[in-house]
Amino acid sequence: MGPAGVRAALACVATVLFASEPGLRQAPSYSASSIVNLASGRERELAPNTLAAIFGHELATVTRARRETDLRGGMLPYVLPGTGVTVKVNGLLAGMEYVSPEVVVFVVPADLLPGPATVVLTRNALNGPLARVTLDAVAPALLPYQEGRALARHGQDGNWVTEEEPAQPGEEVVLYATGLGPTNPPQANRKVASERDELEAAGQLGVQLGGRELEARQLVYAGVTPGAA
Repeated sequence: MGPAGVRAALACVATVLFASEPGLRQAPSYSASSIVNLASGRERELAPNTLAAIFGHELATVTRARRETDLRGGMLPYVLPGTGVTVKVNGLLAGMEYVSPEVVVFVVPADLLPGPATVVLTRNALNGPLARVTLDAVAPALLPYQEGRALARHGQDGNWVTEEEPAQPGEEVVLYATGLGPTNPPQANRKVASERDELEAAGQLGVQLGGRELEARQLVYAGVTPGAA
């Protein structure tokens, strides 16, 4: 095979490789405005120990959600197996929940303090841009179940609250949220909660139902969910 044949063969190999993994050619693309609170979907609503999402392009070459088997020693993985994707906030590796080419979900490290922060997503040693964000002390938002509906369970049997199974007057209901602030004792980065640690400022938490503020006695518990970060 002459030089022309070798060049043609190499071109074919390169075409096959880059066609199967186009992300290898381009760095991850995103901006500070595309880093949002996962629950509210809004930028500038980030706080320590908050579920966050990065929207962009070429963020990963595969799609992978965290599985229970990915936990090691009660810790969230900082990279989901087979993805090669990590997120650092102020240099700390964040716990990963979901990875795909256009969105990555992570947990803002719990032991950071409010203030300016930097976010960098890396895919297989290829860094994306340095994004500058601001962490607030709290960034409360209810996790959505469907559009316009909050993620909630019936307290008695754990079933989801839906149109078919609505909450009843006097019933205990569990709401799921993120960004509610520090707990006592405080959470550690990537550590999965093992106990019901309450919010440090639980007395300042307010919940409205049908436009009416619930009384303090109606709020049975406010804190982390055991088994989750």
